[in-house]
Amino acid sequence: MTFEAIHDLVGRTIGRSPDQVAVETPQGCLSYAELDARAAHVANALKAAGAGAGAFVPVLVQDRRDLVAAVIGILRIGGVFVPLDLAAPPARLRATLLEVAPEWAVVGSPADPAALQALSEAAPTARTVTSGPAASPGARREHHRSGADDPAYVFFTSGTTGRPKGIVGRLGSIAPYIRWETGLLGVEPGWRVSQLVSPSFDAVLRDLFVPLTTGGTIVVPPPETVLDPAALARWTDEERIDLVHTVPSLFRGLVSAAVAGDRTLGSLRCVALSGERLAPSDAERLFGRYGDRIRLLNLYGPSETTMTKTFHVVTREDLARPSIPVGRPIPDAEVLLLDEHGRPAEPGTVGEIHLRTPHRSLGYHRRPQETARAFVPHPVTGDPDDLVYRTGDYGRLLDDGALEFLGRKDHQVKIGGVRVELEGVESVLRDHPAVADAAVVAAEEAGAAHLCAYLELRDAPGGTVPEAFDRELRGHLRERLPDSAVPARFVPLAELPRTLSGKIDRRALPALSPRAADHTAGEPPRTTTERTVALLWLRTLPVSGVGRDDDFFASGGTSLLVVSLLALVNQTFAVTVPLRDFLLSPTVASLAAAVEKELLAADAPLDDLFAIQGPDLR
Repeated sequence: MTFEAIHDLVGRTIGRSPDQVAVETPQGCLSYAELDARAAHVANALKAAGAGAGAFVPVLVQDRRDLVAAVIGILRIGGVFVPLDLAAPPARLRATLLEVAPEWAVVGSPADPAALQALSEAAPTARTVTSGPAASPGARREHHRSGADDPAYVFFTSGTTGRPKGIVGRLGSIAPYIRWETGLLGVEPGWRVSQLVSPSFDAVLRDLFVPLTTGGTIVVPPPETVLDPAALARWTDEERIDLVHTVPSLFRGLVSAAVAGDRTLGSLRCVALSGERLAPSDAERLFGRYGDRIRLLNLYGPSETTMTKTFHVVTREDLARPSIPVGRPIPDAEVLLLDEHGRPAEPGTVGEIHLRTPHRSLGYHRRPQETARAFVPHPVTGDPDDLVYRTGDYGRLLDDGALEFLGRKDHQVKIGGVRVELEGVESVLRDHPAVADAAVVAAEEAGAAHLCAYLELRDAPGGTVPEAFDRELRGHLRERLPDSAVPARFVPLAELPRTLSGKIDRRALPALSPRAADHTAGEPPRTTTERTVALLWLRTLPVSGVGRDDDFFASGGTSLLVVSLLALVNQTFAVTVPLRDFLLSPTVASLAAAVEKELLAADAPLDDLFAIQGPDLR
């Protein structure tokens, strides 16, 4: 197929549908013509500032209208867009900018204080341009003639040292995937596609370019809506969303809240999931309420191979499987499963997943050795010009030929769909003056993945971590790492177990047992509602006991675990507790009070509350 740049495909949509709404946000809307004018302003301003082909340009904006205009404007001059999330910890923003070392950056109009602060500290000489105002109708439209192998973007993941690691994307790799997905789903002009993912993850490319290449609309919810299952279900329904891209953790909360709130989701045609394993029970909940009307896609593919490389259309037959497969390769992709000797694995046996595609990324930004370790000559033919990507994931082929994803082979995991390098978390922990050494492992309880950190402290024996130190350590991590990389549990040991060579012996780490919450010596839950909420709390967090005044976040909770907890609460009580109500006081007692408030508002009798069987809370 002849190469056509993704922004040229968007340009064709602009020509066909100038008055159609391209981007709809809480701050306002942009038509395709207005988007074109804003993108022209960004391109012209960058050119005037000296930027051109190959320039790495961070985008530090809150308003998604600004994000879309900046991305297209940067591509029009042949630049490389680096979208950053201003909600990230300031230390993370600084570290990412230091890795990019940009000479130019795009900021909002007016610029966000977090963007200006990060730039002043990490890139003080960078020339900034704003994403607005729109260029005048007669202004020159920049258009660099790009090549398929030109770099187009950089998305950062966590590195093994705690430093962000940039994945440089190939321009020619975006359009083939977008064409494939729009063709598979039959996306048409007018489709409304939700934009839920952070701009700092490559999944945002789906959210932007699926609608923009077909005459659809990118629809952005209020920021507080994404992690509030009830609000997200209401928004999806009321905003008549046709297509949602998200991770299974958010999908679980969305469907549970939609069922509890009796939401019809009448416009929703498809949910495409990626980033985590999809549990059959989550698919069953969707089919049980909405039948086969809403298509469910399970996608797999690391950022290094551009968004997605295998897919599976989930059916009712899949509900009997132990896990939902990630399916078969999309066009121009091939899956190789290799055993520990580098030979093709037999069907039904476990092997490491290697992906072969001409649409792979260009490698890691300024890390040639890591790039060479990850992108290797074809392991069967040995052809040095035929590179495949070693995913580090395990999988196996099922009897029907579908690929089953089984997990990681190394120290990299996904929590809530976000890639986390365990060694990076360990490195940041060791930076704390009280921590002599650390070993971080991934665990799963009640279908939710979380991290556990074993700590060797400098001046304290093994036992339990005092509450004040727990808070201090979490604050240290949250300043430097994304929320998903903060361990839910800290387990202090007198010494970490080691091999004869002195390395940490992870196989000898003590088995994880449920941990008592910090305040279980306090007052136990009083009412039936509180006891029921407490049992749901225990299903969500890695604790064995809970008091009515226990703080969710002090007990190891994260933003994604909030989604899981509220989904359970909404499903159990058939109410919709707003996220903001819970965050005001994230305790068992306050959540139970919020449940009873919603029950009273719905005129439901409180004496009909049912007790859930579970452990004694006292």
